[in-house]
Amino acid sequence: MRLLKKIPFFLFLLVLFFCLHGSVENYGYLNVKEVLWVGLIIIICIACLFALTWFITKDMLFASLLSFFISGWYLFFGAFHDVIKATSFLRFLGSYTILIPVLLLVNVLVIRWLRRNKQLHPKLALYLNVLFILCCIPDIFLLANKAISYKEITSNPVAFDQSKATQKPNVYFLLFDEYAGYKSLQDSFGFKNDSLYGFLQQQKFRVLSSFSNYDFTPFSMASMVNMNYVPENYNKQLLTQPDVQHRFGEIRNGQVFNAFKSMGYDIENYSIFDIKDHPALSQSNALFPIHAALLTNKIFHKRLLKDIGWWFITGKFQVPFLRKHVLYKGDDDNQLVETKVLQAAATSSAKPRFCYAHFFLPHGQYFRDSVGGFNTPEQISDLYNKSLYLSYLKYTNTVIKKLVTNIVAGDPGAIVIIMSDHGFYDYLSPGEYDPLNYDNICFVRTPRDDPYFYNTRLSNVNFFRHLFNSQFGQNLPYLPDSTVLVTEDPAVLR
Repeated sequence: MRLLKKIPFFLFLLVLFFCLHGSVENYGYLNVKEVLWVGLIIIICIACLFALTWFITKDMLFASLLSFFISGWYLFFGAFHDVIKATSFLRFLGSYTILIPVLLLVNVLVIRWLRRNKQLHPKLALYLNVLFILCCIPDIFLLANKAISYKEITSNPVAFDQSKATQKPNVYFLLFDEYAGYKSLQDSFGFKNDSLYGFLQQQKFRVLSSFSNYDFTPFSMASMVNMNYVPENYNKQLLTQPDVQHRFGEIRNGQVFNAFKSMGYDIENYSIFDIKDHPALSQSNALFPIHAALLTNKIFHKRLLKDIGWWFITGKFQVPFLRKHVLYKGDDDNQLVETKVLQAAATSSAKPRFCYAHFFLPHGQYFRDSVGGFNTPEQISDLYNKSLYLSYLKYTNTVIKKLVTNIVAGDPGAIVIIMSDHGFYDYLSPGEYDPLNYDNICFVRTPRDDPYFYNTRLSNVNFFRHLFNSQFGQNLPYLPDSTVLVTEDPAVLR
């Protein structure tokens, strides 16, 4: 008991609680190495703050209590902010122009209170040590229980007979996020996408008449790679972060990948989604928190950059480092995916390959204009600007043409799929449902020209069933084609 009054174990326990609680909430989507690395960085930062405060004040307990208070609100800022925004009488504090000055004032008041009440420091140390020991114990048990009972999230299995696959060409599945179909571009944008369609026809691609089932990427991709609709165990009117995480889990164990693996294919994953034994190309992205970001996305500076980061990349407050490495990171990611696909097309392998590449093109943010020049920071995030989207789509066409030219030249016998998960969805429509959101593209180049394959209209959920039936000798039944409207929480990005 005497040690609990004198030694600030609570600084370490705070970090332990943060990591344990985040691991319980996100079990199955974090690995031990990521959690330990995040915990180590936080401990080092708190230790530096404690050492600096102790050096200035010459009072260990005062330094530890002040470091605890600052670290606590910094680590759990997002959770506090969410409560403030969800509570009607506190909502006025949600604005950063009010909240940040209030935080600074509270810090000053806490410093003054701690200085004037030094006799309470041992009692506070005891209280915090005991409190966080008690807080960590339930999470330890919950984490152990999840480790024992956890089951991988999987979709209903699809009966696939690999023995019927007599030919095994390489397959390139090139997904262009939010690429609108011909009809919506013509009807809503006044643009006929004839240049791309003509080019692909010259390269022996055929247009497959299709439409998407969902206009939200994790749902659309989960249904596509599992050849099944997403289980309806969510509130369609208000998605939450766990709903999105479940879709990531379904993608990781996608039935399409399992089918190709059963045929002896190597999986090459150039996307933001983990595939079992084939991690995502990047450990972070600008759209969805994945990996370590699941732990850190609510800490103060992360939430600040997410909500008002544009303050620091535009105008008089801009920070050049942030402007380069934050604003254009999404463009760097697209360039990396393109490079990986081109490298794959230029190299041969002993085993057939299934290459899944996911481009956030022409998905906003709109980094480039039609000829590849960088847009201004203000233009990049103007997601409802249809002219900027159309310009970015024209740039996307140049990327598609480059990829197709190289793949066809380097791997002429491959199956090449150019597809989108959904169409443009930022129409600002007066109604909740807009059919144009589901108008997507689907071009396929196959070594076996099967007229039935191209003369069938279907939705994305049936695409791989159709491909396997036509090109790999299967006889998979088709699902009824339909569209599903889901509405995401504003905190959950597309």
